[in-house]
Amino acid sequence: MEKKNQNEDEKICDLLLDVICEFYESDAKARTFGTGTALYHSEIHMLQCIGEHPGLHISGAARLMGVTRGAASQTVKRLERKRMLTKEQDPDDSKKVVVRLTEKGKTAVFHHKEAHEKYRAVVSGILSGTGEDRREFLAGFLMDFRKKIKERNADASPEEGESC
Repeated sequence: MEKKNQNEDEKICDLLLDVICEFYESDAKARTFGTGTALYHSEIHMLQCIGEHPGLHISGAARLMGVTRGAASQTVKRLERKRMLTKEQDPDDSKKVVVRLTEKGKTAVFHHKEAHEKYRAVVSGILSGTGEDRREFLAGFLMDFRKKIKERNADASPEEGESC
């Protein structure tokens, strides 16, 4: 019986890793989000962050996104070149720069939110008619899995990185 469970666990693990890899490969591709301009994962999430926090400084965006100020600054420069945002001097502090979405940036954020809603609809469709016990199991499994991934990532060196 234990051999059968081990085999089933391996199948579930392989399936989960396949799903993660497919999602990762899909998410890593540049998308235009209705703008005609290719945007990468870090760029669209920077736009989303700026859209959700009007009047944000680059250092504030870096803090909110959990990246260095240098990384945030580079992403902002790329987005400025792509005409997704503008940089303006802060009227209250001449040493700081405020970033704001352009209409093109707002369009990208709108379509990005739509993409998230489509994922939610897919998940809701799959879960419709599912009993409370199965939902609780799935939510618990995913929370435990996320926790283990975060722990592993915190302990891993850059050389230990794994790929799909």
